[in-house]
Amino acid sequence: MVYKSFLKSKESKLLLKNILSKYCLPEDFFKGKAKVEVLKIKEDKKIFFIDNKPLVFAINEELYPTLAFSEVLMRLPKVIVDMGAIPHICNGADIMAPGIRKIENNFKKDSLVLVVDEKYGKAIAVGLALINSEEIQQMVKGKCIKNLHYVGDEIWKFIS
Repeated sequence: MVYKSFLKSKESKLLLKNILSKYCLPEDFFKGKAKVEVLKIKEDKKIFFIDNKPLVFAINEELYPTLAFSEVLMRLPKVIVDMGAIPHICNGADIMAPGIRKIENNFKKDSLVLVVDEKYGKAIAVGLALINSEEIQQMVKGKCIKNLHYVGDEIWKFIS
């Protein structure tokens, strides 16, 4: 059974502070005293709702933005993929070199990236770079980005 529960005030403050520093958001981003709820969807996976908005999720306590957290997503480097890669990505596949059409803003290994489609520029996934952007541009095959959260996954079902 999946249910939401409120975080204690101390835990809530710590989480919000971590989000602000991790994503370089202004101190007043969360106006006033934000209400934080947690939804545990698996033993190692949680979604945090801040003022009823599903903004971040955690995998093994590591925080990542959801596809609903546009203020953070717009700051991430973009990896533009061809339309043929989308069904695979939206089924949980990692992002492979042949499907990448373009990279906007360079990034290092282990950086968060936003995966968007080439036709509409819609966000379809949040991923973790397995190698840096310069190396990806030289690749013709192989896995480049680990798919953390995508349109249609279990997190998406709870936030949409």
